[in-house]
Amino acid sequence: MAKSRASTPASASDDEGFGIAFEEPEGFRPATPPPTVRSYKRRKYGGVGERVGAQDVEVGLVSGHPLWGHILYPAAIALSRFLELHAPTLLHGPTGRGKGKGKAVLELGAGGGLPGLTAALEGAGDVVISDFPDASLVRNLEKNVEMNISAVGSDSVAQACAKGFTWGTPPDSLLEALGADGRKFDLILLSDLVFNHSQHLALLNTCLSCLSPTPSTPPSPASATNATAPTQPPVDLSDPATLSTPAVLCFFSHHRPWLVDADLQILSLACENGWSVTKVWEDPDAGPAFPEDGGDLAVRSTVHGWMFTRA
Repeated sequence: MAKSRASTPASASDDEGFGIAFEEPEGFRPATPPPTVRSYKRRKYGGVGERVGAQDVEVGLVSGHPLWGHILYPAAIALSRFLELHAPTLLHGPTGRGKGKGKAVLELGAGGGLPGLTAALEGAGDVVISDFPDASLVRNLEKNVEMNISAVGSDSVAQACAKGFTWGTPPDSLLEALGADGRKFDLILLSDLVFNHSQHLALLNTCLSCLSPTPSTPPSPASATNATAPTQPPVDLSDPATLSTPAVLCFFSHHRPWLVDADLQILSLACENGWSVTKVWEDPDAGPAFPEDGGDLAVRSTVHGWMFTRA
């Protein structure tokens, strides 16, 4: 997600409200760089399926407005890698991958949208990539979808679109992309959103309103998944036998070490509201999103990943 930031320790009231721009003295920080395109190289793990589309995902990143949307965040890269590792379970449907077969995926607060783009390329059926309804953010997401997904022209990738959306508001505009039959999303992606402490409940409420209900009998992992499962890297803490949808994947770094406890309140709040939370990823070598900032480098360089499910 595009972010407004504070580079010095803040008071307990520092929540950086969603989409709010703060006026800063001239020269307070270096000028935001112009719009850029960053490349993400897809990995093919353990011979699982054939790669569809280009190996490199080209992620356009916005600039020129007060939300920090010009960085490809380490959490987005980690979440994309997790999706690649577990695509048969998390993204493919019982009858295969791509349009009409794969699962429905929603990314909230997407920024450049890398996890959503990865989900679309790795075999989801329908993908909606959303961020705050700022015109430049949404246009940028539309361009990224066109460049990386629509241009592939293959039924093995998802039907994908970009949407502007404010957390906590009625989700009709998101759900309408799935048709009029009341279908909801099988998987929701949250990449580097916990910094926005005042919006944790709104974010969780949106997840709840958009996520498919948990089936009474959870589906067993596909036999193809078991037969071709790749070796997991040490940073992947998940148990593939327990991975299933519907679920929310929440990956993040602590950019401000003095606010770690506030970041983690989303986990407590999720538990209080009926979610089960399980850690599935921890990479201490992911690197900091903002190398120039202060605070413990080890804390800022670690990406954490959690899965939220409903009983």
